[in-house]
Amino acid sequence: MNNPITVGFSGLTKRIFAGRSKATKTDGVRHFTGEKFDVTDGAIFAVASLMVARDDILIIPLHNGDEIHLRADIKEKRRAS
Repeated sequence: MNNPITVGFSGLTKRIFAGRSKATKTDGVRHFTGEKFDVTDGAIFAVASLMVARDDILIIPLHNGDEIHLRADIKEKRRAS
């Protein structure tokens, strides 16, 4: 597909966006072609829900050899005494 829906992170605004994109001359880099939508809250909720369901740690390797470790736990609501 030439214009797939892409999800991307803006380091400038610290938000997650989704929209149609096209490839650039730089390998692996895409550019939004039309309207993009802020999906930050929904994306975070979806990933957190996935991680709770997996009950695992997701390890994401970075280009410099570092790793991001993701895990989500449910903390029960504190009940009044």
